Amino acid sequence: MGAFIAKMLLPTASSLVFLPAASVAAKRGFHTEAMVYFFTMFFTAIYHACDGPGLSILCFMRYDILEYFSVYGTALSMWVTLVALGDFDEPQRSTISMFGVLTIAVRIYQDRWGYGIYSGPIGSAVFIITIKWLQKMKQLRAIYPEKSVYTQQVGPGCCFGALALMLRFYFEEWDYAYVHSFYHLSLAVSFVLLLPKKNRYAGSGENAAKITCLTSCSDRVCVCVWVSCYHSCC
Repeated sequence: MGAFIAKMLLPTASSLVFLPAASVAAKRGFHTEAMVYFFTMFFTAIYHACDGPGLSILCFMRYDILEYFSVYGTALSMWVTLVALGDFDEPQRSTISMFGVLTIAVRIYQDRWGYGIYSGPIGSAVFIITIKWLQKMKQLRAIYPEKSVYTQQVGPGCCFGALALMLRFYFEEWDYAYVHSFYHLSLAVSFVLLLPKKNRYAGSGENAAKITCLTSCSDRVCVCVWVSCYHSCC
């Protein structure tokens, strides 16, 4: 009986692997990506907890809403990770990110279980990144980005991402609890690998962007939830 309960709780526990991914993203200066990973971890964990024995008290929303945000967070995590990998300048970066936020929400509302919920964002992001990198190669007349990005980030990250999608769509019927848990792990590892080592927009030293939950200003207190601060909140 204990083994059965542990197996039922495994998908919930494995959802927590997105927390280290959020921590790594924040440490590298990717605060938006960190928020998305945390969002994904939270709703995925609660969604799976509602399937577990004796954990229905955690279901503070309807089951279908938790299911929606779990899938939405996962797809959005893929999108923001690839956009970060593309290293776009502003305002292209924020525009592309918001495009994904809006279109993914509509797509998943229409169908939460089809291949398109992940292949659409991935295919679109890869297409945009490919165009940008080819233009850079033509301009610089050299490989772009440097070779280490392909060998240390793109290659391993895509391998773990492909493994995650294979587990999600082709092998879950083998043993849902274990396969889905490995899916969570592979997905989180792919996010960490694909993220650049540093966000060039996050600053450095004293000017580095920081995330705080409670920030004190000179004459008032600003309560902030996941706010990026450079010198002050207000």
